Amino acid sequence: MSTTALPRNEAMRRTAAMDSTPSTSSNSSAASPSDTPTQSPSSSSLSSLGSVDESLLKSSRGKMLDTYGNEFQIPDYTIKQIRDAIPAHCFERPGARGLAYVARDVASLAATFYVFNSYVTPETIPSTPVRAGLWALYTVIQGLFGTGLWVLAHECGHQSFSPSKTLNDTVGWICHSALLVPYFSWKISHGKHHKATGHLERDMVFIPKRREEYASRMGYLVHELSEAAEETPIATAIHMFSQQIGGWLMYLTTNVTGHNNHEKQAEGKGQGKKNGFWT
Repeated sequence: MSTTALPRNEAMRRTAAMDSTPSTSSNSSAASPSDTPTQSPSSSSLSSLGSVDESLLKSSRGKMLDTYGNEFQIPDYTIKQIRDAIPAHCFERPGARGLAYVARDVASLAATFYVFNSYVTPETIPSTPVRAGLWALYTVIQGLFGTGLWVLAHECGHQSFSPSKTLNDTVGWICHSALLVPYFSWKISHGKHHKATGHLERDMVFIPKRREEYASRMGYLVHELSEAAEETPIATAIHMFSQQIGGWLMYLTTNVTGHNNHEKQAEGKGQGKKNGFWT
């Protein structure tokens, strides 16, 4: 053993000893077994590393605390362990049940339309402000049922509606078309999005902004303001409104927020193309 390795090993032993010393700080909430899961013996997990290396990693990061003040241990479950813990029936895709959900949502849309169209009229409700308020409520209710139908069509695109690809694509195309959403082109682009979610060059939907986009002082200030206000109700409301009224349509028509690396497309039709209108 070389002399240069001795100080390093001594430091590693000290770090391990420090991490193994119980904390003297009081804690009002004891962590439950589910809060601190047992480490798995997976060869690819963090716990499979040597205890000294893990101690060094912990000391470099410091302690992570949950909202109750308990120390948070990063779980290192494998995908197989998580999948095996889910009951087998949760992976079943009965087409009849999926069609029943579609029928339920369509019936809900039709019934809501019938009730409001028949009874929210000048003859039954003379007050114009009251009728306006009720029709505003109508849009919210129909929006909820329509979103449910859209989610079912979304699952068709993921082939999780039923085991039959033909049934999935048929139901997905009909439901998406009824909601003015293209099905097959969305299915292709959405599949690519899931294969490269958050990738700075390959994600087709939500590309994280790079540092240089905030290089200007104004850009930096806008970014900081957005970060500070993003959880406030008013910021959430503005984001939801702008996304649904403008952002969704711009995504469908111009691939806004998607990547601009169209020249790398396998079909070779993206040379010179850029996202946005008339580009």
